[in-house]
Amino acid sequence: MISINQLYIYPIKSIQGIKLTKVNTAEGGFEHDRILMISEPDGTFITAREYPQLLKTSAIIIGNEVHISHPSMTTIRLNLDEFSNSQEKTEVWDNHFTSHIAPIRVNQFFSQILQKDVQLRWLGHQLSRRTKRYPQVPVSFADRYPYLLLNKASFDYLQQECPEKLDIRQFRSNIIIQGALPFAEDGWKTIKIGKVIFDIVKPCARCALTTIDINCANPLNNGEPLKTLRYFRSDEQGQIDFGMNMIARNHGTISVHDKVEVLERQLAKNYIKTFPSEIKSEIQPCTITLGNKTIQANDKQTILEQLEQNGIALPYSCRTGICGRCLVFLKKGKVKSLTQSAIKRNNRILACSCVPMGDIVIE
Repeated sequence: MISINQLYIYPIKSIQGIKLTKVNTAEGGFEHDRILMISEPDGTFITAREYPQLLKTSAIIIGNEVHISHPSMTTIRLNLDEFSNSQEKTEVWDNHFTSHIAPIRVNQFFSQILQKDVQLRWLGHQLSRRTKRYPQVPVSFADRYPYLLLNKASFDYLQQECPEKLDIRQFRSNIIIQGALPFAEDGWKTIKIGKVIFDIVKPCARCALTTIDINCANPLNNGEPLKTLRYFRSDEQGQIDFGMNMIARNHGTISVHDKVEVLERQLAKNYIKTFPSEIKSEIQPCTITLGNKTIQANDKQTILEQLEQNGIALPYSCRTGICGRCLVFLKKGKVKSLTQSAIKRNNRILACSCVPMGDIVIE
């Protein structure tokens, strides 16, 4: 029997999750899930992709009160009534809506942790955010969809292939199921848990946040588990999927051990499978020059990975060719693209998704 193995909520986007035995669905997702978020002063969202130290932060919501803790700070408390009454412009992945700003003392708490001016924001009682694909569905501060399902058998399969020790929590799922075959969820379209019916919208594209050890907020070696996932969960566009995004048709209570019923199935997405044993070849040395620095490199790792290994940082958010923040100019040499969108016009390339084919010069 397929059933619920674990349930999680994340009161503040990108902080530690709270493991629950039961939870209620509500407008925008599970009750209290990602109803708060850290942002730039202009309302642009901030996540642990860029600021992994957020993963050391924990929060609980008791009634109308929020308790927030961090190892380097004294626990702070605030009431939701303390947030601004005004509706302020807010943005998550080019999705624009409004939210309320926390009082100065709370914003200073997070600014001290991140060593930059930031704000804590609350969605409010009436959610103004909607998804582009489902404009009738309210959404919290989640990346795009209210619910993320993960199959424990799929995780176990990944762990067998991945050389790094993984923690299932680093995939930040709301619902973890057990009793299904690995990746059986790829062929599900509609499921029922308790009295709640969920529609599976699409596979979840994974980003650099999955490469951070949630226990110490340090990156895992060699960009794992994305490196391993790329071998068997990468589509023709180079997008790496793991887990399923969902929306709920109705509200109810979900508990650990609840039965999961598959009401409707669909054709599973196709993935390109290129395990290392199938593509192994001799590594060819080369160089990467950025500005006045030249590093010894190879023709098997991405430009971004090799720069990082040599202490050279480039901005990034996703590491999978989605965000575009690691865009560089290819001044000299040739590269192999790992995704269809990695090579842009005018010799612009994405460092996270391109591998040098010899000596290259970028800027």
